[in-house]
Amino acid sequence: MILSQPSASSQHSELFDLRDRGLLLADGVFDTSLVRDGQVVLREAHLDRLVEGATALGIVLERDAAAQVMDAATEGVITGALRITVTRGAGARGLAGETVAAPTLIANVSDYDVSSLPSPVRAQESAILRNPTSFTARYKTLSYTDNIAALRAAIAAGFEEAFFFTVAGNVACASVANVFVQKGETIFTPPVSDGALPGVMRNWILEQGEIAGRVVSERSISREELRAADRVFLTNSLRLFQPVSAFGDKRFEAGLPEGCAELRSQLIGS
Repeated sequence: MILSQPSASSQHSELFDLRDRGLLLADGVFDTSLVRDGQVVLREAHLDRLVEGATALGIVLERDAAAQVMDAATEGVITGALRITVTRGAGARGLAGETVAAPTLIANVSDYDVSSLPSPVRAQESAILRNPTSFTARYKTLSYTDNIAALRAAIAAGFEEAFFFTVAGNVACASVANVFVQKGETIFTPPVSDGALPGVMRNWILEQGEIAGRVVSERSISREELRAADRVFLTNSLRLFQPVSAFGDKRFEAGLPEGCAELRSQLIGS
């Protein structure tokens, strides 16, 4: 286990095995969560997601071990962004090489200011297509090359975010967030079958079932339907809610749907 916190007095580290498959092959998963008033927001859901992802890759991760790492990393932290990384551990050469050590768990807490609302972003369509059958679409694996390349291309083109689409022409997600669309009195988000990562915030919103009386559900969203939306917004575990002001040359109402502020307050108390 390797822990790292921003405060020099609370840093703890161990030697890292350079044969680690997470380093060499991106063979692992990670989870990012918001720490607020010393507590991980939606803690149990984040632990569930981390264990589920590790299990899907065949990495044996005990939930209690992940919880202990989470609690140790956030001890004394008032507000911040927690990342827990789980790799298969050190292993022999080759894709199917046998591991020679237990899984590696790395926890790091970074400064993060959640007091201010995220600014609206303008998104462009990524040239990279989303593969809904890929492990990297369904789980938060360490392989984030597509996300990095798509976001860098968007920034180079003068945008702040990138949207991934499937071969069928349906929107899947943004580079590091889930996409929600409001049309009239309905709000919907792409299904996992269209390559949407089942994000913790996304799943929590779907469990609420509504936002200020507007039903929230999953459904495929074509490129044309996205452009015809009244509002578009993003969710993830750090930004919580973030409005999208434009997709390419199509502009949207830049604010969030009514009710998002109340849900945000429900999560973080302000």
